[in-house]
Amino acid sequence: MNLRHLDHADTVELPVTGDGPFDFLHTVWKPSHYATGLEAHTATHSWRTFRVGDLVTGVRMHAEEERLVIAEIYTDGDYKPGHRDHLVRRLTASYGLDEDLNQFTELATAVPSMREPLAALSGMRQSCPEDHFEIAVVALLLQNVTIARTTQMTRNLLTHHGRLVHFDGITLRAWFTPAELAHVTPETLKEQDRLGYRAKTLPHFAAFFRDHTTEELQAADDLVQTFQQIKGVGPYTAAIMASHAARNTDTFGLDVWNRKILARRLLDADDAKPEAVTRRLNEMFPGHAGTAGLYFVEHEYAAAPIAPLLAPDGINAWNHSLELTAT
Repeated sequence: MNLRHLDHADTVELPVTGDGPFDFLHTVWKPSHYATGLEAHTATHSWRTFRVGDLVTGVRMHAEEERLVIAEIYTDGDYKPGHRDHLVRRLTASYGLDEDLNQFTELATAVPSMREPLAALSGMRQSCPEDHFEIAVVALLLQNVTIARTTQMTRNLLTHHGRLVHFDGITLRAWFTPAELAHVTPETLKEQDRLGYRAKTLPHFAAFFRDHTTEELQAADDLVQTFQQIKGVGPYTAAIMASHAARNTDTFGLDVWNRKILARRLLDADDAKPEAVTRRLNEMFPGHAGTAGLYFVEHEYAAAPIAPLLAPDGINAWNHSLELTAT
């Protein structure tokens, strides 16, 4: 894998227009998220790669004021006004900068079990920098495995089929597109990338998202049902895809780990059936079950994040570890 250097192309101001509090750090960085190499965070800055058509772009963000995010854009190709417009829309949607948190906050302040999460994370918005295809891949890789196994499969896929880029002093991985993955055989995905049974499913993902535009998916009446049309996608994977990429604040995908977290917080039980957890979440936070689930889960991981924040003097070591894959 060759290391690509991205050049500075633009500076974009992103105002937080949605009502309610705003917490930059916990909006861009989630303690429960596993390390992918696609993004890195310090206490004040966030770096992330995005695919914009055929372009590979790198973005560095920081909060300039309480309700203004500054994004520095880096790219490897011919950056045009259309790319700028796409990135402004994508960044605004990815980090919920235009979403109203007031209703959720009002509900949350009346729920005793939410007091600690709300005090620690007030202003955190849902974040999903992945597009529909990318979050679908993440959801697939999270099925029925440990975080360590998911991290291994993600690293394999991005190393063999993605990009490695350097910008603003940091090295990151970047996604492959559905079209770029569509020609990869299940045999390669199984033997080289060690995906197990997912090797048969991933080509269906690539084909579906190659043939369905983001605009088509955004116009769908029921994304959970739409995504279940893909061979190998069940209700859990579809809910993850819908709640994150489509930012459905009333939907929360349950895996075995966050199900137990929510069972303890909502039902005072060590575990519970998914239906019971989902029902209770919707009863307590009507219309905002997804946001509530996010606050409970992220608060649980806050003391021991899966991928901790980088110290500023740790960036060189981070770069070195990723750049070893380019040699």
